[in-house]
Amino acid sequence: MASPITEEQRVKLLRAETHKLLQSPDFIRSPVMSQLLSYLVEESISNPDTPPKAYQVAVDGLGRSEDFDVQADSYPRVQVGRLRKMLGTYYSAHKSATRLHIPIGHYAVKIAVDEGPQPTDGKNSAPDKPSPTERGRDRWFDNRLIRIALAILLLIAAAGLIWLLKPTDPDDNRTGMLTEHNTLPPKIYIAASDAEPHIAEDDRSAGIEEFFEGTFARSSQVRLAAAVEPDVASIRGQNAYLFESHVVPGRSGPEIKFQLTSLIEGETIWSTTVKMPDSPADYPDQLGPVSSRITGIFGLVATDQRKRLPDSAMIGYPCLLRFDSYRANRDPDLLPVVESCITQSLAIDPYDSEILAAASFIAFLRKEATGREPDPEQGLEYARRAMVRGRENASANFALARSSFFNGNCIRGKEFAEKAVALDPYEAAIQAQAGAFLFACGDPDATRYLRRAIALDPRGSLLAETALVLMLLAEGKDAQALEVAEKIVPSSTGVGPFYDVAMAMVYAKNGRIEDSRASWDRLVATYGNDSDESQEQLLKRLITNPVLAERAFQVLVQTGVINK
Repeated sequence: MASPITEEQRVKLLRAETHKLLQSPDFIRSPVMSQLLSYLVEESISNPDTPPKAYQVAVDGLGRSEDFDVQADSYPRVQVGRLRKMLGTYYSAHKSATRLHIPIGHYAVKIAVDEGPQPTDGKNSAPDKPSPTERGRDRWFDNRLIRIALAILLLIAAAGLIWLLKPTDPDDNRTGMLTEHNTLPPKIYIAASDAEPHIAEDDRSAGIEEFFEGTFARSSQVRLAAAVEPDVASIRGQNAYLFESHVVPGRSGPEIKFQLTSLIEGETIWSTTVKMPDSPADYPDQLGPVSSRITGIFGLVATDQRKRLPDSAMIGYPCLLRFDSYRANRDPDLLPVVESCITQSLAIDPYDSEILAAASFIAFLRKEATGREPDPEQGLEYARRAMVRGRENASANFALARSSFFNGNCIRGKEFAEKAVALDPYEAAIQAQAGAFLFACGDPDATRYLRRAIALDPRGSLLAETALVLMLLAEGKDAQALEVAEKIVPSSTGVGPFYDVAMAMVYAKNGRIEDSRASWDRLVATYGNDSDESQEQLLKRLITNPVLAERAFQVLVQTGVINK
């Protein structure tokens, strides 16, 4: 019998059950069904009394173009029918007190919650006892079951071979062809210890575990493995991590000690202690940097995974690890490897949103980075394909933002950038890129994004810090710009022309002419060419934003760093 539940309980159970379903093998192998389920569940949460129409399901849930004709194409109805069958298949094999279902003729996800285990025969819940005749048949059944099991294994092997030989269809569920260990991000388990006896529990600590469940679920670097405390002994040796929080006494009140353990070798790789937030409203500012430190693109998990990355791992998540390394340092030797792994990944799954977003990024790179002219049309095409499954994916949305910004459409770019930030609000790299693009558009909101990126990644974000320096200079805050600039620690390779331009400008504006000339000389030595290119032409070649290029040129000329 189903129990009545509150709206808050309904939302929490919907999210928890959806997360469990999306971790099941059938849904992992079917990104289209996973995307559709996620969309319908979010619609059920956001608009419980107004189910989406077929057109909304097609365009917003399944990535069809805005000119989709629901009268001529039954695609959304067919796909929801497939999803309905998948849910039925899952629950027939997995007994669950909480079940999702989609009523016939509707596009609304409903939830049913049972008070206790359901009987298996419709009469009572007690297990049936075998009769004497049945006991006499046990041995025969055992031998027969062995033969059946062997036959099933052979059928599965044959089906698997056929499955691997079939071409990839973006609307089919055949994309999970490689093992999770090789292609998917590592799992992360969450465990929250009780407070020490002399520490009083309160509502502040009650929501901390739930906060990190939400932030980790948004990250592309991990898969949230469990919403309940795991049995550590049973999960050791996995390519996974255990995140623990423990309330401890501090000098000025309770504190939270966080610890991250790699389960591959059972070793703690990081720990920190922070002051207990005064209220849940403080979690984003005070605990967000902890989440970013762990699951950011350049965070602890990704860094640890790169240390263990075998040369043969080239598909899916390992490819993204290589791409992010290249994005950080622009190492020319790594570019062919990255482009190769992107090609291989897309051959396996042509609609992988994260891989397509990476391909889009590379399409917009300068000739100095790739040896080729930027290809904005190809970059836009990759971004659009990323959105087929990735309407709720931060990287896919930012790929479209980047394309819009590159083509001078700041309004559209900001729209997609804001959605990307909302989808993954604790990823410093997305905040930094959003701020940098908005700065180039002259949008005052750039400062907010840049400062947030730096707050999320206290170790320093070169892109965010460089853009913030330029932003402060544009606002006439020269001393503040110098203070930020001198804290920047550039990476060993490929810092890009913006860093040297920013340093030349900030030193010049603060009267440190020799330091400014040194930064300018470094820029010319790294990015200049052997032609008769003027200094103004060099700046305009390196800085695509004409306003910024002109501003930099005028500052450096007026201070005598370069000649007009």
